[in-house]
Amino acid sequence: MNQTIIEVKNLFFSYEHHLISEDINLKVEKGDYLALIGPNGGGKTTLVRCILGFLKPIKGKIFLWGEEIKNFKDWFKIGYVPQRAGDLVDSLTPLSVKDFLLMPFKWYKKNFEKDLNTDLIEKFGIKDLLDKKLGELSYGQLQRAYIVRALILDPELLILDEPSVGLDFFTQEVFYETLEEFHKKGLTIILITHETWLLTKWIDKVACINQKLYFHGDHESFCVMAKKLEFFSEYHKIEHTHW
Repeated sequence: MNQTIIEVKNLFFSYEHHLISEDINLKVEKGDYLALIGPNGGGKTTLVRCILGFLKPIKGKIFLWGEEIKNFKDWFKIGYVPQRAGDLVDSLTPLSVKDFLLMPFKWYKKNFEKDLNTDLIEKFGIKDLLDKKLGELSYGQLQRAYIVRALILDPELLILDEPSVGLDFFTQEVFYETLEEFHKKGLTIILITHETWLLTKWIDKVACINQKLYFHGDHESFCVMAKKLEFFSEYHKIEHTHW
């Protein structure tokens, strides 16, 4: 029986009385590679931020590794790359890439071994960037630095919010192939994406969200469901201009 990593029960969330998420029920099990899909403004990022404890729902409960989120302490188990992470760094940021990568060790008071995980750094192509300032990096280099930092403590769960925005198609292929290597080793991944080509290559489960959860299941079942035209009678419910 698979271990449940995340369980969301009857979640409601609103911004200034505007309902964003309505009665969301979702389970993520150990080893899942889950795509969260749906339109902009549909509540995908909001759901992730609730799961991470950044936002508090107006109703419902969230459990992480079987523990209610208000009591959860082991945040080092989760790696996170926010939406458009590269936009969070400006040209005046004095921090070096190496210091940036070491931040999680300080946050979670984990012992730092003498050498960084060179294999991880090489896989994401930032080995030659360690002494550079963050402000000197290109957008794509920053994105890769964020993903390395998210993986630096060897988390059990990785959450990515549109991580390949701004990367060319070839770089995206390499990026997702590398993620798949980690997934095969047991890493659970949640990926917010509008890139439906990913669904046919690596992702094994899909959750379709637009305020409500319209579908949650394996990729094959999603493809079967998607062929039923009546599901798309309100086309905007899961469609997006990037698709």
